[in-house]
Parts: sequence; C-alpha cells; structure tokens
Amino acid sequence: MSYDTIEDAFHYISEGQLGERRAMVHRVTGKVFLESKFDKIPAEFESDPDYLLIPSRQDLDPGKELIIEFFKIHAQSEVPQVKAIFNRSGAFRNVKTLMRSMHLLDLWHLYEEQQIEELLRQWCEDKGLDV
Repeated sequence: MSYDTIEDAFHYISEGQLGERRAMVHRVTGKVFLESKFDKIPAEFESDPDYLLIPSRQDLDPGKELIIEFFKIHAQSEVPQVKAIFNRSGAFRNVKTLMRSMHLLDLWHLYEEQQIEELLRQWCEDKGLDV
C-alpha cells in the first residue's frame, strides 16, 4: 500500500467541512474508500475491524503545542509572547500575524506540513499499515 494514497485520502477529508467527508482504508487489501454525500463506503465497514477510519487534519493537529515548538526552534525570544497570545481570543489569527510580521509564515507552513506528515506516518505505523 502506498503512503501517498493514505495522504491523498487524508487531504480529501481535511479539505472538506468538518464531518462532511470520511475516508477509510482496508488494512488487508490496502484499498482506500472515500465517503461524501455522493459516495458511500462499504456496508461491512462497521463490522469489519480491518477497515480503519483515516484521521482528518483536525484529528492529528497538535495545535498550539506545535506552534510553540516552532517558535522555540525559529524565534526562541518570542515564546513568552506566543504563550501570552494563546491566553486571549483569536490566538491562531494573532500568532499568524506575528509570524507574518517576522517573515516566518512560509517557514511555518513547511514546518507544519512536515510535522503533520510525521503524525500521519506514525498513525499508519500504529495501525499496522505497511506504507
């Protein structure tokens, strides 16, 4: 089974509205099924433990911990400010504004994608998927 197939399904569900799409992989065959309001998954999904629901980005995203780790690596002196931002509303928007002002936004997007890929690969390993 290909990691790229799992990753494509991950992006498929992550790019839809929350709960609008699902994707699952059959552990034995490696076949991936996508579900939306137009497509349905196999009926045996509910009773066969070899069907695994692929997580969405929201399921894997470590949120503020990942952002703080990013600042520890790329702008250590800003970590206290970032932690303070998370104590107020609009934290993610305000942190991205800070990143933009420090010219770190592109670097953040690369870092975030790498970390999400590592988490998805770890999920595959934890579930016994040979990708």
